[in-house]
Amino acid sequence: MSDEKLALVNEIADSGDLIVGYTDGSGSATVSNYTDDAEVGDIVKVEETIYRSDGDRAVEVVKKGGYDRGRTIGVVEAIFDENIAVRTENGLAEINRPDETIEEGYTIAITPSQTFSQVLSEDPIEITPKPDLEVDAINLNLGSDNEDEQEQTKEKSLYKPENIEEVSFDDVIGLQDAKDRLTEAVSLPMEKPDKMAEFDLEGRFGILFYGPPGTGKTMMAKAAANEWGSSDSFFHIGGPEIVSKYYGESERQIRDVFEAAKQKAEEEDKPAVVFIDEIDSVVPRRDRADETERRIVAQFLSELDGLEDRGDIVVIGATNLIEVIDPAVRRPGRFDEEIEFSLPDAGERRSILKVHSQNMPVSSTVDFQDIAERTRGWSGADLESIVKKAGLIAVKEDRPEVHHEDFMIALERFDEQREAKRRQLKEVRQQE
Repeated sequence: MSDEKLALVNEIADSGDLIVGYTDGSGSATVSNYTDDAEVGDIVKVEETIYRSDGDRAVEVVKKGGYDRGRTIGVVEAIFDENIAVRTENGLAEINRPDETIEEGYTIAITPSQTFSQVLSEDPIEITPKPDLEVDAINLNLGSDNEDEQEQTKEKSLYKPENIEEVSFDDVIGLQDAKDRLTEAVSLPMEKPDKMAEFDLEGRFGILFYGPPGTGKTMMAKAAANEWGSSDSFFHIGGPEIVSKYYGESERQIRDVFEAAKQKAEEEDKPAVVFIDEIDSVVPRRDRADETERRIVAQFLSELDGLEDRGDIVVIGATNLIEVIDPAVRRPGRFDEEIEFSLPDAGERRSILKVHSQNMPVSSTVDFQDIAERTRGWSGADLESIVKKAGLIAVKEDRPEVHHEDFMIALERFDEQREAKRRQLKEVRQQE
């Protein structure tokens, strides 16, 4: 049975998918919309599917308009074509520009879902920021005269690297072309700097991974970091986590990521790796973006263009949707290397199944070749899930080993789930 979580709908994508933030604070995500009437600001129930390539889905609107936590009061700071910036005690918030006439300096109320509620006064009130708020999040134009205070705020806001598991290229099944190109792009310049200089060549420190979900992009990024000796200098950033509703906050977070990586590279005297998953949410095509998204793209491009001055930083972006990324991001000098991740072939599927079941008691009746042939079009993540499902079935039946029969039952359930999803999508399209 799939897990369920509650989430607030922050935005509805052109595809109809929902961009949500989980109410337990675990982050943001883009989920399929299986509700009939979800709107921005609603609380929805999200099912976390077993098979990651299927994607999580919102299945029910739990609370229209979100939970009533009271309105936020703020003063209009700036007015743009589509949005307005409002100063609140929580910092600068950016909301959609309402149809109602408003001017800079107006005091307004904002709903819990960050939408305009009403004009309270044509005069501004005094806004007192919360004491634990960072300076940059409160006011983009004001700073502290105290250099120590500025430095403390800067340190507080910086991202921290994670210590990644010991995974190497040998642990990644298949994808040999990706491994070879990563070696050419980054490893060779590190190992042979003098030879690179002799040939007037530079390392390519902007790399874009693209391909279907579950094909090993994250695992490959971690393996590459280990190969480069940067296992403790790996910054794993989820693209949707950077995108903030507060005015200027997304740009600040992007600056912080690169500044933190620069500091880590200098401290350790080795490359730092910035891995941005779902990078398409950070740098969408600007001809289809709103003003907020265009500012974020511009800030990201500025950071990429400044990599030469930031020392040894390798930036890896990962996306399932390369076609929606802004073309400027893919120009020479930015993401020079684009590496495609494809679904595994039959031989690779067999190897993946064996790797994920190697720590399980597996019966000699299990025919991995047969399972591999039955799972054409499956990703590595799907195959890992089916192994776990087969193991759970064996445990439920109180068997000492996983049998081929357990895999067949797991496959049947997977097919049923896929078919149910296809029916639901067909019904949604018919309703449209």
